[in-house]
Amino acid sequence: MSEVLEEPGSPQRILVVDDAMENREILCMLLDDEGYETHTAKDGLNCLQIVEQVRPALILLDVMMPIMDGFEACERLKASPATSDIPVIFLTAQISMDDVVKGFRLGAMDYVTKPFNPTELIVRVRTHIQLKAAQHKLEDLADNLAKYLSPQVYSSIFKGEKHVKIESYEKTLSVFFSDIVDFMPKVESMNPQQLTNWLNHYLNEMTEIAIRYGGTLDKYIGDAVMVFFGDPSSLGSKEDAIQCVKMAKDMLFQAKILGVDVRIGINTGECTVGNFGSADRMDYTIIGKEVNVAARLETAAQPGKILLSEYTYDLVKEEIPCEPRGEIQVKGIARPLMTYWVID
Repeated sequence: MSEVLEEPGSPQRILVVDDAMENREILCMLLDDEGYETHTAKDGLNCLQIVEQVRPALILLDVMMPIMDGFEACERLKASPATSDIPVIFLTAQISMDDVVKGFRLGAMDYVTKPFNPTELIVRVRTHIQLKAAQHKLEDLADNLAKYLSPQVYSSIFKGEKHVKIESYEKTLSVFFSDIVDFMPKVESMNPQQLTNWLNHYLNEMTEIAIRYGGTLDKYIGDAVMVFFGDPSSLGSKEDAIQCVKMAKDMLFQAKILGVDVRIGINTGECTVGNFGSADRMDYTIIGKEVNVAARLETAAQPGKILLSEYTYDLVKEEIPCEPRGEIQVKGIARPLMTYWVID
Protein backbone atom coordinates (compact mmCIF):
# COMPACT_ATOMS: atom_id res chain seq x y z
CA MET A 1 0.00 0.00 0.00
CA SER A 2 2.06 2.89 -1.26
CA GLU A 3 -0.71 5.41 -0.57
CA VAL A 4 -2.96 5.28 2.49
CA LEU A 5 -4.60 8.66 2.14
CA GLU A 6 -7.86 9.20 0.33
CA GLU A 7 -8.64 11.79 -2.31
CA PRO A 8 -8.96 15.36 -0.98
CA GLY A 9 -12.37 15.93 0.56
CA SER A 10 -13.15 12.27 1.23
CA PRO A 11 -13.30 11.05 4.87
CA GLN A 12 -10.14 9.49 6.27
CA ARG A 13 -10.49 5.79 7.01
CA ILE A 14 -9.54 4.43 10.42
CA LEU A 15 -9.31 0.74 11.24
CA VAL A 16 -10.30 -0.01 14.84
CA VAL A 17 -8.90 -3.34 16.10
CA ASP A 18 -10.19 -4.58 19.47
CA ASP A 19 -11.50 -7.94 20.69
CA ALA A 20 -14.24 -6.28 22.78
CA MET A 21 -17.31 -5.33 20.75
CA GLU A 22 -18.30 -2.56 23.15
CA ASN A 23 -14.89 -0.94 22.78
CA ARG A 24 -15.14 -1.07 18.98
CA GLU A 25 -18.59 0.50 19.10
CA ILE A 26 -17.51 3.34 21.42
CA LEU A 27 -14.44 4.11 19.35
CA CYS A 28 -16.39 4.06 16.09
CA MET A 29 -19.04 6.37 17.52
CA LEU A 30 -16.43 8.90 18.64
CA LEU A 31 -14.56 8.79 15.33
CA ASP A 32 -17.72 8.87 13.21
CA ASP A 33 -18.81 12.02 15.02
CA GLU A 34 -15.50 13.62 13.99
CA GLY A 35 -16.12 12.82 10.32
CA TYR A 36 -13.87 9.77 9.99
CA GLU A 37 -14.90 6.59 8.16
CA THR A 38 -14.43 3.65 10.53
CA HIS A 39 -13.84 -0.04 9.92
CA THR A 40 -13.33 -2.73 12.54
CA ALA A 41 -11.44 -5.95 13.17
CA LYS A 42 -11.83 -8.27 16.16
CA ASP A 43 -8.18 -9.32 16.54
CA GLY A 44 -4.75 -8.95 14.98
CA LEU A 45 -5.25 -11.71 12.44
CA ASN A 46 -8.54 -10.20 11.29
CA CYS A 47 -6.75 -6.85 10.96
CA LEU A 48 -4.15 -8.34 8.63
CA GLN A 49 -6.85 -10.03 6.56
CA ILE A 50 -8.73 -6.82 5.78
CA VAL A 51 -6.17 -4.02 6.02
CA GLU A 52 -5.27 -3.88 2.32
CA GLN A 53 -8.94 -3.89 1.36
CA VAL A 54 -9.78 -1.11 3.84
CA ARG A 55 -6.64 0.97 3.06
CA PRO A 56 -6.83 2.95 6.31
CA ALA A 57 -5.09 6.24 7.01
CA LEU A 58 -4.48 5.07 10.58
CA ILE A 59 -4.94 1.95 12.76
CA LEU A 60 -6.08 1.97 16.38
CA LEU A 61 -4.71 -1.35 17.64
CA ASP A 62 -5.51 -3.03 20.95
CA VAL A 63 -2.57 -4.86 22.52
CA MET A 64 -4.17 -7.68 24.50
CA MET A 65 -6.24 -9.82 22.09
CA PRO A 66 -6.74 -13.54 21.48
CA ILE A 67 -5.47 -15.39 18.37
CA MET A 68 -2.96 -12.61 17.54
CA ASP A 69 -2.10 -9.75 19.89
CA GLY A 70 -1.40 -6.17 18.87
CA PHE A 71 2.37 -6.49 19.06
CA GLU A 72 2.52 -9.33 16.55
CA ALA A 73 0.00 -7.61 14.29
CA CYS A 74 2.04 -4.39 14.35
CA GLU A 75 5.25 -6.27 13.59
CA ARG A 76 3.64 -7.92 10.56
CA LEU A 77 2.14 -4.65 9.35
CA LYS A 78 5.51 -2.93 9.47
CA ALA A 79 7.25 -5.87 7.78
CA SER A 80 5.03 -5.63 4.70
CA PRO A 81 5.82 -2.95 2.09
CA ALA A 82 2.08 -2.71 1.40
CA THR A 83 1.23 -1.61 4.95
CA SER A 84 4.49 -0.42 6.54
CA ASP A 85 3.69 3.28 6.22
CA ILE A 86 0.30 3.17 7.99
CA PRO A 87 0.49 4.94 11.39
CA VAL A 88 -0.38 2.65 14.33
CA ILE A 89 -1.63 3.87 17.71
CA PHE A 90 -1.71 1.21 20.42
CA LEU A 91 -4.68 0.96 22.80
CA THR A 92 -3.83 -0.79 26.06
CA ALA A 93 -4.92 -1.12 29.65
CA GLN A 94 -1.44 -2.29 30.65
CA ILE A 95 1.25 0.32 30.13
CA SER A 96 4.59 -0.82 31.51
CA MET A 97 7.77 0.83 30.29
CA ASP A 98 8.79 -2.44 28.64
CA ASP A 99 5.51 -2.43 26.68
CA VAL A 100 6.05 1.15 25.58
CA VAL A 101 9.59 0.46 24.40
CA LYS A 102 8.52 -2.74 22.64
CA GLY A 103 5.69 -1.00 20.83
CA PHE A 104 7.86 1.84 19.56
CA ARG A 105 10.55 -0.59 18.44
CA LEU A 106 7.91 -2.45 16.43
CA GLY A 107 6.98 0.79 14.66
CA ALA A 108 3.99 2.16 16.60
CA MET A 109 3.57 5.95 16.50
CA ASP A 110 1.78 6.43 19.84
CA TYR A 111 0.01 4.89 22.87
CA VAL A 112 -3.42 5.59 24.34
CA THR A 113 -4.24 3.97 27.66
CA LYS A 114 -7.62 2.50 28.62
CA PRO A 115 -9.87 3.88 29.90
CA PHE A 116 -9.10 6.65 27.43
CA ASN A 117 -10.10 10.28 27.44
CA PRO A 118 -12.22 10.87 24.29
CA THR A 119 -10.75 14.32 23.66
CA GLU A 120 -7.20 13.05 24.03
CA LEU A 121 -7.89 10.14 21.67
CA ILE A 122 -9.34 12.39 18.96
CA VAL A 123 -6.44 14.85 19.25
CA ARG A 124 -3.87 12.06 18.91
CA VAL A 125 -5.68 10.54 15.93
CA ARG A 126 -6.00 13.92 14.20
CA THR A 127 -2.34 14.76 14.88
CA HIS A 128 -0.97 11.55 13.37
CA ILE A 129 -3.21 11.75 10.32
CA GLN A 130 -2.07 15.33 9.74
CA LEU A 131 1.57 14.29 10.20
CA LYS A 132 1.09 11.53 7.65
CA ALA A 133 -0.49 13.95 5.18
CA ALA A 134 2.43 16.36 5.67
CA GLN A 135 4.89 13.52 5.14
CA HIS A 136 3.21 12.61 1.86
CA LYS A 137 3.41 16.24 0.71
CA LEU A 138 7.13 16.33 1.55
CA GLU A 139 7.71 13.05 -0.29
CA ASP A 140 5.89 14.37 -3.35
CA LEU A 141 7.91 17.59 -3.21
CA ALA A 142 11.16 15.65 -2.86
CA ASP A 143 10.22 13.43 -5.81
CA ASN A 144 9.53 16.51 -7.93
CA LEU A 145 12.77 18.21 -6.92
CA ALA A 146 14.70 15.03 -7.66
CA LYS A 147 13.82 15.38 -11.33
CA TYR A 148 15.93 18.55 -11.46
CA LEU A 149 19.01 16.86 -10.00
CA SER A 150 21.24 13.97 -10.94
CA PRO A 151 20.33 10.95 -8.73
CA GLN A 152 23.79 10.93 -7.11
CA VAL A 153 23.57 14.62 -6.24
CA TYR A 154 20.02 14.26 -4.93
CA SER A 155 21.01 11.29 -2.78
CA SER A 156 24.11 12.95 -1.35
CA ILE A 157 22.16 16.09 -0.42
CA PHE A 158 19.32 14.24 1.29
CA LYS A 159 21.76 11.97 3.14
CA GLY A 160 23.62 15.02 4.40
CA GLU A 161 26.82 14.02 2.58
CA LYS A 162 26.95 17.18 0.43
CA HIS A 163 26.50 20.72 1.71
CA VAL A 164 24.30 23.07 -0.28
CA LYS A 165 26.67 26.01 -0.42
CA ILE A 166 28.99 27.65 -2.92
CA GLU A 167 32.15 25.54 -2.94
CA SER A 168 34.38 23.72 -5.41
CA TYR A 169 37.34 21.36 -5.45
CA GLU A 170 39.70 19.68 -7.90
CA LYS A 171 39.06 16.09 -8.91
CA THR A 172 39.96 13.66 -11.70
CA LEU A 173 36.82 13.14 -13.77
CA SER A 174 35.88 11.42 -17.00
CA VAL A 175 33.73 13.82 -19.02
CA PHE A 176 31.29 12.74 -21.73
CA PHE A 177 29.64 14.86 -24.42
CA SER A 178 27.27 13.67 -27.13
CA ASP A 179 25.01 15.31 -29.67
CA ILE A 180 22.75 14.29 -32.52
CA VAL A 181 24.22 14.56 -36.01
CA ASP A 182 22.23 16.87 -38.34
CA PHE A 183 19.74 17.61 -35.59
CA MET A 184 18.05 20.59 -37.27
CA PRO A 185 17.30 18.85 -40.62
CA LYS A 186 15.76 15.97 -38.66
CA VAL A 187 13.34 18.14 -36.71
CA GLU A 188 12.57 21.08 -39.00
CA SER A 189 9.44 19.35 -40.33
CA MET A 190 8.11 18.63 -36.80
CA ASN A 191 5.63 20.83 -35.01
CA PRO A 192 6.53 21.90 -31.44
CA GLN A 193 4.66 19.04 -29.77
CA GLN A 194 6.17 16.42 -32.07
CA LEU A 195 9.64 17.84 -31.45
CA THR A 196 9.07 17.81 -27.70
CA ASN A 197 7.88 14.20 -27.68
CA TRP A 198 10.63 12.99 -30.00
CA LEU A 199 13.49 14.74 -28.21
CA ASN A 200 12.26 13.84 -24.73
CA HIS A 201 11.99 10.18 -25.73
CA TYR A 202 15.59 10.23 -26.96
CA LEU A 203 16.87 12.06 -23.87
CA ASN A 204 14.96 9.71 -21.57
CA GLU A 205 16.62 6.68 -23.20
CA MET A 206 20.07 8.26 -22.84
CA THR A 207 19.40 9.28 -19.25
CA GLU A 208 18.36 5.78 -18.20
CA ILE A 209 21.64 4.43 -19.55
CA ALA A 210 23.67 7.13 -17.75
CA ILE A 211 21.94 6.34 -14.46
CA ARG A 212 22.47 2.62 -14.94
CA TYR A 213 26.23 3.12 -15.25
CA GLY A 214 26.42 5.54 -12.34
CA GLY A 215 27.17 8.65 -14.34
CA THR A 216 26.35 12.10 -13.00
CA LEU A 217 24.06 13.77 -15.51
CA ASP A 218 25.25 17.36 -15.68
CA LYS A 219 22.91 18.91 -18.21
CA TYR A 220 21.06 18.77 -21.49
CA ILE A 221 22.10 21.41 -24.01
CA GLY A 222 19.37 21.16 -26.63
CA ASP A 223 19.97 17.71 -28.11
CA ALA A 224 23.42 17.42 -26.49
CA VAL A 225 24.03 15.43 -23.31
CA MET A 226 26.80 16.05 -20.77
CA VAL A 227 27.68 13.39 -18.20
CA PHE A 228 30.69 12.95 -15.93
CA PHE A 229 32.08 10.20 -13.73
CA GLY A 230 34.06 10.63 -10.51
CA ASP A 231 31.87 12.85 -8.35
CA PRO A 232 29.96 12.88 -6.03
CA SER A 233 30.83 9.16 -5.96
CA SER A 234 33.82 7.46 -7.56
CA LEU A 235 35.10 3.95 -8.23
CA GLY A 236 38.60 5.30 -8.89
CA SER A 237 39.84 7.10 -12.00
CA LYS A 238 40.40 3.94 -14.04
CA GLU A 239 37.07 2.31 -13.28
CA ASP A 240 35.25 5.64 -13.71
CA ALA A 241 36.74 5.97 -17.21
CA ILE A 242 35.83 2.38 -18.10
CA GLN A 243 32.25 2.87 -16.95
CA CYS A 244 32.05 6.11 -18.91
CA VAL A 245 33.15 4.44 -22.15
CA LYS A 246 30.86 1.45 -21.59
CA MET A 247 27.99 3.87 -21.07
CA ALA A 248 28.92 5.65 -24.30
CA LYS A 249 28.88 2.37 -26.23
CA ASP A 250 25.43 1.52 -24.90
CA MET A 251 24.16 5.00 -25.75
CA LEU A 252 25.53 4.66 -29.28
CA PHE A 253 23.79 1.32 -29.69
CA GLN A 254 20.48 2.61 -28.30
CA ALA A 255 20.64 5.69 -30.51
CA LYS A 256 20.98 3.46 -33.57
CA ILE A 257 17.88 1.54 -32.47
CA LEU A 258 16.07 4.88 -32.29
CA GLY A 259 17.29 5.74 -35.78
CA VAL A 260 19.54 8.53 -34.53
CA ASP A 261 23.19 9.19 -35.43
CA VAL A 262 25.23 10.62 -32.57
CA ARG A 263 28.85 11.53 -32.07
CA ILE A 264 30.59 11.22 -28.71
CA GLY A 265 33.72 12.65 -27.14
CA ILE A 266 35.27 11.56 -23.82
CA ASN A 267 38.18 13.07 -21.92
CA THR A 268 39.65 12.40 -18.49
CA GLY A 269 41.54 14.93 -16.42
CA GLU A 270 41.61 17.31 -13.48
CA CYS A 271 38.39 19.36 -13.34
CA THR A 272 36.91 21.83 -10.92
CA VAL A 273 33.66 20.43 -9.58
CA GLY A 274 31.18 21.91 -7.14
CA ASN A 275 28.36 24.39 -6.65
CA PHE A 276 28.59 27.55 -8.75
CA GLY A 277 26.26 30.53 -8.77
CA SER A 278 24.77 32.65 -6.01
CA ALA A 279 23.50 32.00 -2.52
CA ASP A 280 19.97 31.88 -3.95
CA ARG A 281 20.55 29.87 -7.14
CA MET A 282 23.30 27.28 -7.54
CA ASP A 283 24.30 24.86 -10.24
CA TYR A 284 26.28 21.72 -9.43
CA THR A 285 28.59 21.31 -12.40
CA ILE A 286 32.18 21.03 -13.62
CA ILE A 287 34.45 23.55 -15.32
CA GLY A 288 38.00 23.67 -16.63
CA LYS A 289 40.19 22.97 -19.62
CA GLU A 290 39.53 19.21 -19.57
CA VAL A 291 35.79 19.82 -19.86
CA ASN A 292 36.43 21.94 -22.94
CA VAL A 293 38.62 19.20 -24.39
CA ALA A 294 35.79 16.66 -24.04
CA ALA A 295 33.42 19.04 -25.82
CA ARG A 296 35.95 19.58 -28.65
CA LEU A 297 36.44 15.83 -29.03
CA GLU A 298 32.70 15.38 -29.47
CA THR A 299 32.68 18.05 -32.18
CA ALA A 300 35.61 16.32 -33.93
CA ALA A 301 34.08 12.83 -33.74
CA GLN A 302 32.50 11.18 -36.74
CA PRO A 303 28.83 10.11 -36.74
CA GLY A 304 28.36 6.85 -34.88
CA LYS A 305 31.83 7.05 -33.33
CA ILE A 306 33.33 7.55 -29.85
CA LEU A 307 36.49 9.65 -29.76
CA LEU A 308 38.77 9.37 -26.70
CA SER A 309 41.59 11.52 -25.42
CA GLU A 310 44.97 9.91 -24.79
CA TYR A 311 44.56 9.91 -21.01
CA THR A 312 41.16 8.21 -21.22
CA TYR A 313 42.60 5.67 -23.66
CA ASP A 314 45.44 4.84 -21.26
CA LEU A 315 42.91 4.11 -18.52
CA VAL A 316 40.55 1.89 -20.58
CA LYS A 317 42.81 0.22 -23.16
CA GLU A 318 43.20 -3.02 -21.19
CA GLU A 319 39.45 -3.61 -21.19
CA ILE A 320 38.02 -1.73 -24.19
CA PRO A 321 39.39 -2.22 -27.71
CA CYS A 322 40.49 1.04 -29.33
CA GLU A 323 42.55 2.15 -32.31
CA PRO A 324 44.54 5.34 -32.93
CA ARG A 325 42.95 8.11 -34.87
CA GLY A 326 46.04 10.28 -34.68
CA GLU A 327 46.69 13.82 -33.57
CA ILE A 328 44.07 16.50 -34.10
CA GLN A 329 44.06 20.22 -33.57
CA VAL A 330 41.05 21.62 -31.76
CA LYS A 331 39.92 25.16 -31.13
CA GLY A 332 41.20 26.68 -27.91
CA ILE A 333 43.93 24.07 -27.35
CA ALA A 334 47.44 25.10 -28.45
CA ARG A 335 49.00 21.67 -28.71
CA PRO A 336 47.69 18.86 -30.95
CA LEU A 337 45.79 16.09 -29.16
CA MET A 338 46.45 12.39 -29.68
CA THR A 339 43.09 10.65 -29.99
CA TYR A 340 41.66 7.15 -30.28
CA TRP A 341 38.49 5.60 -31.66
CA VAL A 342 36.57 3.05 -29.62
CA ILE A 343 36.24 -0.03 -31.82
CA ASP A 344 32.60 -0.98 -32.36
